[in-house]
Amino acid sequence: MTYSVHSTKDYHVSGLETLGWELTVCNALHPEDSPLRKILRRNASYGALLSDYLRRFIPMENVKSVLEIGGGYGYLMKDLLERNAFQKVTMLDISPVLLKAQRETLKDYPVDYLEEDFLDTDPSRLKGIDAAILNENLGDFPVITELDPEELKEPAADLEEPLVKVRTICRRYGLKRPETVPFNLNVGALEAVEKLCASGIPFIFLSENSCEAAVPGPYLPFIHVSATLNPERIRLRGHDEYSIKFSHLEAVARAFSYVSLRGPLADFIPFDFNPRLRFIMASRSVEKDEYEIIRHFVEDLYQYEYLLLIKAGPGSGEAAECLRCGKCCLADFIAYTTEEDMQRWRREGRSDILGIIEREHAVWAGDHFVSSENGRYIRGCPFLIWEGNRLACAIYETRPEVCRRFTPGSSEICSRFSGARP
Repeated sequence: MTYSVHSTKDYHVSGLETLGWELTVCNALHPEDSPLRKILRRNASYGALLSDYLRRFIPMENVKSVLEIGGGYGYLMKDLLERNAFQKVTMLDISPVLLKAQRETLKDYPVDYLEEDFLDTDPSRLKGIDAAILNENLGDFPVITELDPEELKEPAADLEEPLVKVRTICRRYGLKRPETVPFNLNVGALEAVEKLCASGIPFIFLSENSCEAAVPGPYLPFIHVSATLNPERIRLRGHDEYSIKFSHLEAVARAFSYVSLRGPLADFIPFDFNPRLRFIMASRSVEKDEYEIIRHFVEDLYQYEYLLLIKAGPGSGEAAECLRCGKCCLADFIAYTTEEDMQRWRREGRSDILGIIEREHAVWAGDHFVSSENGRYIRGCPFLIWEGNRLACAIYETRPEVCRRFTPGSSEICSRFSGARP
């Protein structure tokens, strides 16, 4: 047997004293005088930027009970509490050191604290939770490393328990045979997402270092990320972590009828790619420590991905055949608008629509759309809104022809598609 089980549990329970130089994107933006905020289009903290972004897809006024798993120093939750009227917040962490830090950061707010491994958490604790957050910590969960696919072909009776778990989870969610041999599997992260989705939590936000990271075409000469497609070992102080294969997490979410929105952290942390930043990113020599910090930060905005999971479910009203899940609207409609659509909007005087299309004009970058203005990923329709407990279209009466022609269940993009997983 060549595989091994990698776990950071002992380190976080008894070895962690401080996050030290293991600086997360969230922590990097926490100080108001951070040089990293100077390159952003909006001088704000990670939590403030994320909160505004989530409001595009989540009716935050309906989110009353929130669970954050592995909340670090508590900075993200403090930002969220300052902007949202949560009635119940629970911070769950395996580290007593970080829980202590969270208590200090959140001392002015009514928060419950749980010191335990989420994989051991009683599923009944998840009942009634409206939103769950795992920010920049999925790499801490157990990983099965150095796996040989041939080992998984042995009869079940001959397999050791970790390999039984690997084969079971791969078959359950149809995870494709890896191209890399040997390969690593984020089994703990998959189990954590499975647990959250099985509980039916309406909204789940995840983020972490991705082994499937990508950079928009216009930025390729300046921003360099690692995309091995196989969870990659990351050496840190006192322990190692592994990057995450986000396509695996999406497969788990689909099995539980979740709509997923995925992208780089740059989606909600937009920066100004001006001549100064272009110079810093293109420079191969470190003239100033600040330049090195900025360079690593910008690279992390694409090396790290997020996954927003939204539980799809039947709505109510006249559109009985449509789940109103918004999955079809998470594609970029702007890229599919026609000249006829544009002419109609001009006749109607819809400067609101035309203005957004002009700012968000999309170009094809090989496998996805990016903004022609700044190269950022384009994900989701800007006119997708919440209407009560259902998703709706803010321009439904004059929506593009591509939207008018779409029939629920006619495409794999739709949750009603007959070939979709149950």
